Amino acid sequence: MRIKRVLKYFGISVAILIIGFLAVAQITYQSIPQVEPPGEMYTVNDGEIHMYCTGLDNDEKPTIVIISGGGITSLKYSQLQEELSQTVRTCSYDTAGIGWSPANDIPYTAKNRSDELHQLLQAAQIDGPIILAGHDVGGITSLVYSEEHDEQVAGIAFIDSSHYDQTGYFGEEFADTFDKEMKESLANFWLIELGNDLGILNLMGVFNQQGPDTDEKDSEIQTSMYRWNPPFPAIKSMVSNIDLSSEQGKEAHYDRGGLPMIVLSATGPTISDSREIGGISIGEYRKGLDELHKDLAGLSSNGRHVFVNGTSHTSIVYHDETADHVMSLIPLIEEMRK
Repeated sequence: MRIKRVLKYFGISVAILIIGFLAVAQITYQSIPQVEPPGEMYTVNDGEIHMYCTGLDNDEKPTIVIISGGGITSLKYSQLQEELSQTVRTCSYDTAGIGWSPANDIPYTAKNRSDELHQLLQAAQIDGPIILAGHDVGGITSLVYSEEHDEQVAGIAFIDSSHYDQTGYFGEEFADTFDKEMKESLANFWLIELGNDLGILNLMGVFNQQGPDTDEKDSEIQTSMYRWNPPFPAIKSMVSNIDLSSEQGKEAHYDRGGLPMIVLSATGPTISDSREIGGISIGEYRKGLDELHKDLAGLSSNGRHVFVNGTSHTSIVYHDETADHVMSLIPLIEEMRK
């Protein structure tokens, strides 16, 4: 009897602790303030898209437009934008459902992101010429956009970009395993959404990390974004439509003549050297991705493939050399205009 009584009170104590933890998490979550975005909100697809442009507008130089990776906010590229805008006007933006841009019902595909960007640039009265700087899946969107609006695009910088064939390249086993993992992640995504809605992830500080030079203000902004505009619906749509985006990227993967292009590859692993997917180690995956980047550079007679030493897929956007490499397109563009 005594043991049962002890267990009973122990269970009650644990329940009280859990309820108390959830109460604190929820109170903290609900009290997170909404942070006003820098830049402007523009009407696109009957909704609003956030874009932030810095640097002087110069008719003699193209505007650089940073296209973010999957599920990544414009905030991540603030350091890169600051460095680029010292020379040319540079714009970053949040695709629908990410960062400061409210979600809509349009599927997250490379083609739809390209259409979204075109409407955004029209609304902001940015007619061109432009340099597209696409990171991660933003590289595929850059190719699709340049296919549809080649008269506006003066150059493309691929920043550790995705490639339409980056699953098929590694063989059937890898592709099948990758597809299985994506489906499993979608099936379990509700746990992440629940943890966010309950405020647990915020209390644990899961989403307030940005990069090597993140300050307290950036962390607060990131936390606010997850409170007021959770990215999970957009991320789920991106994962669900990854095959369609790859097909759209394949259709845009053709010779671009002399279009100035530079493809930047990180030198570090994408995740962890110890992880293996479908018999392919992350080290082997990194080497294969470098070959696919070489293929991207080969789409233009003015294409170059360079490595940014000491970087990972994430940290490459913070590296000083990245901005320098993107800027290296401008002299070539100016030379071609003569």
